[in-house]
Amino acid sequence: MAKLCFIFGTLFSLPSFFSCTPASCDFETLIEDDSRFCSGNLRVIYPNMGDVSCIYIPNCFEYPDSLTKVWGPPWIKFVKAKPEEMYTLIMVDPDAPSRFQPIQRFWRHWLITNIPGHVLLRGRDVTGNILSQYSRPNPPAQSGYHRYQFLLYMQYPGVSPSLLPGEEHLDFWDVNAFVLRWIPGDPVATTQFMLQHPDHSQLRISTNI
Repeated sequence: MAKLCFIFGTLFSLPSFFSCTPASCDFETLIEDDSRFCSGNLRVIYPNMGDVSCIYIPNCFEYPDSLTKVWGPPWIKFVKAKPEEMYTLIMVDPDAPSRFQPIQRFWRHWLITNIPGHVLLRGRDVTGNILSQYSRPNPPAQSGYHRYQFLLYMQYPGVSPSLLPGEEHLDFWDVNAFVLRWIPGDPVATTQFMLQHPDHSQLRISTNI
């Protein structure tokens, strides 16, 4: 369990001033299979919060409310990106409407293709061909923790992935079929964070959603 530190200065530049306060949150890292999903050092960064890769989002400083209602898409950084290559980024929720009964999996939250590798090295706003606009994480009340997964793929040279007719809806998306159509192999990096509805402390988790 790590303490949240506030960073004053410019991200990824030096010098920066780090300060941990007594009122800081406890950030808990994912464990077991959820932790093993994270690979390749893919970083998902919300500028007002920091790197959320492979952690549980704590219910403090209004972070859950900000993620679900206020903040736009995160910055994405991948230090192993090849500047001359193109990449596809997928963000999905495999736990819709709950991890106990994920009958609407996968819920597509973000899909960008043709991302230049140098953009990922920079670690700021992601630019490319947006097939699905960023949709904020929004786990329903009483549904427990949801995994918000990020998968980064290197594309075939000269091939631009696209959605087929009928794939307009965000829920029930067959992410595996999309990957098999367009992507040469496994993701080069993956990560996820876990978030539950901010009112979870006042509600019992239901397994009958």
